[in-house]
Amino acid sequence: MLTNSTIAKIIDKMQNAFAYHKVIYDQNKRPIDYEYIYVNDAFEELTGLKKKDVIGSRVTQLIPNIKDSFFNWIEYYGKIAEYESEDHIEQYFDIWDRWYRIDVFSPEKGYFATLFNDITDIKKTTELLREQKDILKQITENLEEATFLQDVKTKEVIYASKSFEKIYEVSLDELIKGIGSWKGLIHPDDYEKVMSRFRMEVILENINEKGIFVEKYRIVTKTGRIKWIKSKFLPIRNENGEIIRIAGIDQDITRDIENKLEIINQKIKAEKMAMYDYLTNIYNRRAFFEVAYELCKKVEKKNSSAVVVMTDIDKFKTINDTYGHDVGDAILKDFASILKKSIRECDIVARFGGEEFVILLYNISIDDAYKRIEELRNAIQNKIVEVGKNSIKYTASFGISGVRCFDEKPLEDAIKRADMALYRAKQNGRNRVEIEN
Repeated sequence: MLTNSTIAKIIDKMQNAFAYHKVIYDQNKRPIDYEYIYVNDAFEELTGLKKKDVIGSRVTQLIPNIKDSFFNWIEYYGKIAEYESEDHIEQYFDIWDRWYRIDVFSPEKGYFATLFNDITDIKKTTELLREQKDILKQITENLEEATFLQDVKTKEVIYASKSFEKIYEVSLDELIKGIGSWKGLIHPDDYEKVMSRFRMEVILENINEKGIFVEKYRIVTKTGRIKWIKSKFLPIRNENGEIIRIAGIDQDITRDIENKLEIINQKIKAEKMAMYDYLTNIYNRRAFFEVAYELCKKVEKKNSSAVVVMTDIDKFKTINDTYGHDVGDAILKDFASILKKSIRECDIVARFGGEEFVILLYNISIDDAYKRIEELRNAIQNKIVEVGKNSIKYTASFGISGVRCFDEKPLEDAIKRADMALYRAKQNGRNRVEIEN
């Protein structure tokens, strides 16, 4: 039995009226009536009947005099459903004063679908109606999505649309004949997940729980292209509500995934640009305060300690004036690299502006911080930076102060004290480390 949700997913947006029926038989297995299982919106517009009044009703209830018609519709549709065949017929309906071509298709024994195409204008102008082959198949073939029908018990693929060839880049015969062909296309990193998820019992469990089974995975085509596939499985039930078929829709969502990844990458890039200094690739002033505030909360919560270090390059203006700004930028990047390598993962370093930098050392005493910074200062003064043909030596001054958690603004106050210590280091000859308690 084809459910409303299944049909709605595939054909509900069609402009032509569509209906799906189940044949009713007598004790001698002769067709005596048929029941409407599903109709689309266009069917409502054509007949003026509402879905809620049509679905579940028999044709003899909706059209009581149908058996008096010169054409035996019940017998005609019964044969289509019995032999699982397809056909089309052109018929004039006086109640609507319209000519329609009715395409009939039976996907499984005892059921048939009808598709109404208004050919009134063509009839009136004596133009021949161009042959339409297998309307339902045309619908699925023209979709970008690939559709298939699978038997639950035998797991046999009863029907598959040609769209599979476009998506998987493999012939339809090859895909249908052997499941190995499909398995061989699954991306190695997704193979185990897909094999465990695509077991029939898992699919049915998901459908019973959620009404639908959806999975996303990658395939690698024979040409080496990686594609993202979104598979949806919908249930087809019999009159007892048992799932007898699985209707599947496979969609190539590679472009959507790539677009989403691009958006994510752009977002990450934008966030990084907002947090990191463009030249030195370390935190900027804004990012420092965001991260440092969290670290200070940790210090207070764990009754730990932290030390702020303010530092800048001595006589940086002279370097710029003597060698140019390109060399100055190289010195800034070198200085930032040294600072970053000197700290631990729990510490923070940032460019405060110009040639000024700040360091927040976590869980360390003032004395130990002084020793570490003194070693850092000494390493800087002994280093030679090669920039083009220039061999440059530079020094830096440092100001240190401990973070007092009892202060009204512990971080800001510590920075001010460290800045005072840095100023004193400059006044006392530069290339020094000073402490402000």
